[in-house]
Amino acid sequence: MSDQPITSGPAPYLDVPRIETITQHMMTGTRRGSLASTINDAGSILDFFRPVDRNDIESEDDEDADYIDQQTPLLHSLRDPSSVAPYTLTGPADLISSYDPSGKGSLANLKRIKSHNTIKHVMSTGHLPDVDTTFPKEFKIVCKYSVPLVITFLLQYSLNVASVFSVGRIGKTELAAVSLAGMTANITGYCLFQGTSTSLDTLCAQAYGRRDYRSVGLHFLRCTIFLFMLCVPIITIWVVFANPILAALVDDDRLVALASKYLAILSIGLPAFIVFETLKRFLQAQNIFHASTYVILFAAPFNAFLNYYLVWGPPNMGFIGAPIAIVSTNYIMATFLALYAVYVDGYQCWCGFPDDLFKNWGRMINLSINGCIGVLSEWLAFEILTLSAARFGTVILASQSVITTISVLLYQIPFAISIASSTRIANYIGAASKKASITSSNACIILSLLVGSVNGIILTVFKTSVIKLFTADPDVISLAEKIIPLAALYQVSDCLSAVTGGILRGQGRQKIAAYCSLVAYYLIALPLGFWLAFGFHLELFGLWIGLTIAIVLLSGLQLISVLNSDWEHIISESLQEALADSHYTDEIRSVVSNVEAN
Repeated sequence: MSDQPITSGPAPYLDVPRIETITQHMMTGTRRGSLASTINDAGSILDFFRPVDRNDIESEDDEDADYIDQQTPLLHSLRDPSSVAPYTLTGPADLISSYDPSGKGSLANLKRIKSHNTIKHVMSTGHLPDVDTTFPKEFKIVCKYSVPLVITFLLQYSLNVASVFSVGRIGKTELAAVSLAGMTANITGYCLFQGTSTSLDTLCAQAYGRRDYRSVGLHFLRCTIFLFMLCVPIITIWVVFANPILAALVDDDRLVALASKYLAILSIGLPAFIVFETLKRFLQAQNIFHASTYVILFAAPFNAFLNYYLVWGPPNMGFIGAPIAIVSTNYIMATFLALYAVYVDGYQCWCGFPDDLFKNWGRMINLSINGCIGVLSEWLAFEILTLSAARFGTVILASQSVITTISVLLYQIPFAISIASSTRIANYIGAASKKASITSSNACIILSLLVGSVNGIILTVFKTSVIKLFTADPDVISLAEKIIPLAALYQVSDCLSAVTGGILRGQGRQKIAAYCSLVAYYLIALPLGFWLAFGFHLELFGLWIGLTIAIVLLSGLQLISVLNSDWEHIISESLQEALADSHYTDEIRSVVSNVEAN
């Protein structure tokens, strides 16, 4: 390991001497004292809040070149060392054992931030320099970021599918037990972890956009600890109370026993699942989208092999081999992704274990609650529709399963775009760039409509071929073909809904997405679907009519919310979050008061 301090990282060169000079003038009052001077100063200060494209970094201003000599690395490998930790690091491994005694990090730079009212005034008068970006550039970058994410999500989805395939050959009771346990795990555990993790799409990405690297790591640690705390009651439910709860819902003792055993084993892997999810978002906030792809490219084939080996191979574990394979894969994914972050890239935002680790959790918890509501409302609605379809017979239930599986697979594409969109826009919000945020949002919306339309067209044109990939039963194929046109229309709106939801996450407005989901699914989809399915005897067709109308409404409501965003207020909230986490809060407020007084 090198003895030299780390000099590479996620940020381009920061004109620290120029920034410090401006700050000193502000604090001593030696500059012109006028309102025009204050506004110009604010523009200069906020100019260094520029988001970083790891793969698309362009040359900096000529003025910055004065501070670079022949010994300085290339711009893409530069960072402000104080933005990560106020002490010298001799290698990435030191970040694991290091501790920041002062807990200050880069937040000293927040002395350069004035009040949000001043910032809003600067933006309204056009004095805030925006990031130079264009619609084609944003469209291209979001597409590029989305590709590895699509691969990641498809392969991650395959982990549970492998268990279904391996156990399904044992018998129908075992297959039903996997489905029952999977549904229970999703509703009572995984959706809560996923929903809580969405807070990092806002907090980490915005902090990275304003180059507050310490806060990126701080938010990651807080969310991970919070999920570990949440994990305790969930494990208790899965291990202790799963059997009596499932027994009250299902009248089959053997099915309940198998599903309970599956959940108990699956609970062992929850800590690893949490680490993988939060670490994945920690890296994504830094525009490192390919790391999880590398990990999952190894983990998915390993999981498939391990499923077959444990269930059918020499160990001959049978049914319990499937959850053991998933648990093992979860720990492998978490370990490999952690090793990547420590030894390859992403470690630059590690903050140690500062004194304020357990402070200022309010916004994270608020974002987490709304994120959970949004995720849970959608997952639970689909489970209710599937259970309702079971009342119409085996053929209809099988058709529902086929169409749902196809929809879930296609959803991985817009979901990937939504993650890329969320990160990109949150970076710009952290950089206090309204113009770039709007440009990127527009590019993401257009991309979602294009992808949704392509998905719908492919599904319509090749509907028979696609359905035959999942079943050979002629009755199931015939019924599924009748539902496909609705599913194709659903794809267009679902894609728009996913991406606009990602934009709202990047803005920190998960609450709007949560409320829209509740209205769409529980005031429209389920009541209308049940009315058409049971009242007018449209059965599965009626359920999908209600679902399609609901997703059109949901995407429309979220689109209206995005197009009418108060970007100045959103940017102000991001900067206030930085102030709330600062050890220099009192000093900053003093500076703000002096500036406003002048």
